[in-house]
Amino acid sequence: MNSILKAASTIIARDGYEGASVRKVAAKAGVGLSGIYYYFTNKDELLYAIQKNTFTTLVELLKERLADLENPRDKLRAVIENHIEFFVNNINDLKVCVHEMESLSGAYYKEVLQIRREYFRLVKDVVAENLSKGEKPDPALVSLYLFGSLNWIYMWYNPQINSDVTVLTDNLMTIFSKRIKAT
Repeated sequence: MNSILKAASTIIARDGYEGASVRKVAAKAGVGLSGIYYYFTNKDELLYAIQKNTFTTLVELLKERLADLENPRDKLRAVIENHIEFFVNNINDLKVCVHEMESLSGAYYKEVLQIRREYFRLVKDVVAENLSKGEKPDPALVSLYLFGSLNWIYMWYNPQINSDVTVLTDNLMTIFSKRIKAT
């Protein structure tokens, strides 16, 4: 099933949700249509599975990374590193999640939205811990700025040039820590 989801991510990232088809996914995965339909009833279900799997994994990985951390700056680094590391290894999933959320509908949309909101809340809480006391910018807005930086990785990321996740994380930490200071 993972190979089918990876193939679906590749096709949807390349062709967009409207341009993707179950036939294209089957061809990319090297399975027959019956192999796809064994696990998924239609293209909507494929998109839902990609989105749900991606955000569920991001939430679980972030919770694991944050579990033993107390220092706000270390937590911020964990947030950035978690996002970059996951999406550097799953760049097509990032494209699908950024561009195709609105292609979901009904119960699929609501369920994925709930998971995305949990991920946002986790990040926002870490950002809030890192803001200076006194006059604070809105932690939600700062989190959105951070996601804006993180979610455009696919536009410039080149594994031959930018392969070191630590360097990418260090650079983004420098940019954000200059603007937000731990209490």
